[in-house]
Amino acid sequence: MTPALPPRTQRELRDVLDARVRAAGPPGPGAAAVAVLRSCEPPRFAQSVLDFTATLDPAAAHAWLADFTRTVYLAGDPRNLAVRLPPAFTSADGEVAWYAPATGHHRRALRLLLRPVSGTLPNGAPPAPYTLRVPHGHAPGRWRLTLATDGLTLQRYLVHLGHTLAEALLTGVLAPGERIAVTHVPHLGAQPRHPAYLRVHEDVTDTARLRAYTCLEKTTARDEQ
Repeated sequence: MTPALPPRTQRELRDVLDARVRAAGPPGPGAAAVAVLRSCEPPRFAQSVLDFTATLDPAAAHAWLADFTRTVYLAGDPRNLAVRLPPAFTSADGEVAWYAPATGHHRRALRLLLRPVSGTLPNGAPPAPYTLRVPHGHAPGRWRLTLATDGLTLQRYLVHLGHTLAEALLTGVLAPGERIAVTHVPHLGAQPRHPAYLRVHEDVTDTARLRAYTCLEKTTARDEQ
């Protein structure tokens, strides 16, 4: 059993954030993807992040990563956009559509038509655990993604979850076919010393401080028993 570790210090969190900036490389063109959600069920959204990211060609993937996988989240019905503004990817059930990273006014029509996603997490409580699978492969790896939800709006939940999954896939941390068990806690108190990915951002209750929101770590079948 992994021993509990104390929460990271502000200096350690800053080092993690700085490392993420270095990994992104030179600044990108300011591209942003757009996700249009008819419903905001976390498992559906999370799987769509992986499925969409896997469709990007190398140039688009590189540009998106350089812009820190910036994404705009809009509420709408993808079925009403399919003809006028066809997306790059739509989930199998038609509930989530993704538009590839682009710059300038390419997405202005979507922003004018639709409103930003807002609201609280479903039922006002942390989502139940769920499992994802990286598409297009059969790698046997298993992961645990822990997300700290205390103080998060629905939009912030989507942001932290989306960035974590997209960046882990774009940087090769996740491999096609691997399985990810997603769980939720109020705060990431005990973190592994060397997680595969740790998402750090401003604390929602004190923007002068940093906070860890997600932690992605490798597991085994035994860990899940």
